[in-house]
Amino acid sequence: MKTFKLKVITPNAIVLDTNVEQIIARSIDGEIGILPDHTPLITPLSIAPFQYWEAGDRKVAAVLGGMMEVSKEGVTIISDHAALAENIDTVVADKEKELAEAKLAQKKDKIDIQKAEMELTRLLVMLEAVELAKRLKSTRVG
Repeated sequence: MKTFKLKVITPNAIVLDTNVEQIIARSIDGEIGILPDHTPLITPLSIAPFQYWEAGDRKVAAVLGGMMEVSKEGVTIISDHAALAENIDTVVADKEKELAEAKLAQKKDKIDIQKAEMELTRLLVMLEAVELAKRLKSTRVG
């Protein structure tokens, strides 16, 4: 099966650098599927999980928005934050989510509220990615 290079990069790390068969991501205009030899494009991504197929396995990662570039070299996703569903600790994420919600409830000042909202958004998309990965595993055919 034909593959292409997928790189997911954040300011702090290369989260993923692998060969994949396909990607389904959520751009700001809706879902987009990428297969080998896709037409080059650059599109902004929504804050959402995305799926990719690596060696026949369907996997999930979370991105906090960002940009996706499709070129003949492959696909590069650049985001402020990204995480692979398999690496997300849901116990920690749930606790951090509760802390962010508590900070929001206090409504201190605008900057604190914005930081708490961004943190909550990041944690919610990570937890959504884990849930999607679990659903995909339980509905696996074959």
